[in-house]
Amino acid sequence: MNFLSRVALVVSSSAFALWAQAPVSVINYSGFNINAPIAPGSIASAYGNFGTVTTTATTTASPLPVSLSGISVRVNNRTAPLYFVSSSQINFVVPNATETGRQTVEVLSGNDIVARGAVNIWDVFPALAAADSTPTSPGIIQNQDFSINRQNARARRGEIIQVYATGCGRTNPTVADGTAPTALSPSVARTEAFVANLPAAVQFSGAHPQFPGICQVNLVIPDQPFVTGQTPLFITVGGIASNPVSVWIQ
Repeated sequence: MNFLSRVALVVSSSAFALWAQAPVSVINYSGFNINAPIAPGSIASAYGNFGTVTTTATTTASPLPVSLSGISVRVNNRTAPLYFVSSSQINFVVPNATETGRQTVEVLSGNDIVARGAVNIWDVFPALAAADSTPTSPGIIQNQDFSINRQNARARRGEIIQVYATGCGRTNPTVADGTAPTALSPSVARTEAFVANLPAAVQFSGAHPQFPGICQVNLVIPDQPFVTGQTPLFITVGGIASNPVSVWIQ
């Protein structure tokens, strides 16, 4: 599985304990918080008992399929594009036109509803892709030379890094459900970034050119001598803060 496939598909196995109390529990795929809302156009994960075989969509498919192994998902009666289904987990993209508020999520096998739950929908709710749910978790980040940011491949101060998230909200122009944009499609809501609690200039925030539901944020590492080592990073979208991650800086 390549780097960006991991961004689109990986959810921590620790989240499996979250769905024990409900037929369907839905979380933001990189937030690990069952009480957090999700946003239109973002990737979310549903947990429950779905009784299906594991099937993964072709990550280069555009649009993504709305059915895998006969399983589909509806959010407030809108059919959602699918990345992945299994007997206990489904990764899907929240339809762009989903209304805000408490909305119903249904899992169907053919025409039959096999599980039902509910989730809060907000206009935006950013979540940075991370290796785990700890505040110091490394983010899913690429350096200016497109290498994966890690301890032995660090970004330099003053360089541009690409940070991957979901939940950045609607874009202009709008991208059709389950598709990748054919041109730059920036986020409508204002995106700000902070590295070591310093403002970091955001050069772009918007739909990823390959993976539906992924928001790409290009930001400049502040050029300050104390910004070094494993450094905290977070973004805000429309004034709402994401989970923190860390980035390695030399």
